[in-house]
Amino acid sequence: MNAASHSERKPLGVVLIAGFYAFGAIVLLFSLFINPTGVSRFIAERHGLLPSFGIAIVPIVAAVGLVIAYGLYSLSRWGFFVTIAYLIYFGGVSIALGGLNFALASQEALQAYFGNLIWSVLVIAYLVIVRRRFLSPKNARPPLTEISDR
Repeated sequence: MNAASHSERKPLGVVLIAGFYAFGAIVLLFSLFINPTGVSRFIAERHGLLPSFGIAIVPIVAAVGLVIAYGLYSLSRWGFFVTIAYLIYFGGVSIALGGLNFALASQEALQAYFGNLIWSVLVIAYLVIVRRRFLSPKNARPPLTEISDR
């Protein structure tokens, strides 16, 4: 293994996170054939939306998951920022709804939101640690003058 191929390898954590989002998106799309109403309510609730949003939420969230997976796997700058933005939103919703559910219901209702919050925090922390892989100059766009010379 030479040094050039080693520096181009993707971090294992990024590959695993991207795979998780891709797998989750595919499972969501298959769920449309099994229990579309139940899954759409669950997904809408976990994303802070009204359950009456309908089954349209499932392909939307699946598409977001696939976009995140592609952006992470390609180590793109936009993939980094889209993922961070989504996780901040998802973590914020988990804090708000988890606290509300805990106040109104029980500790059992808090568990799913707490898990989502932990996932958001851990992935953001990991992405911040490996941010140079996304933000390095090799991933930057060339200046406009180089594009116009082609």
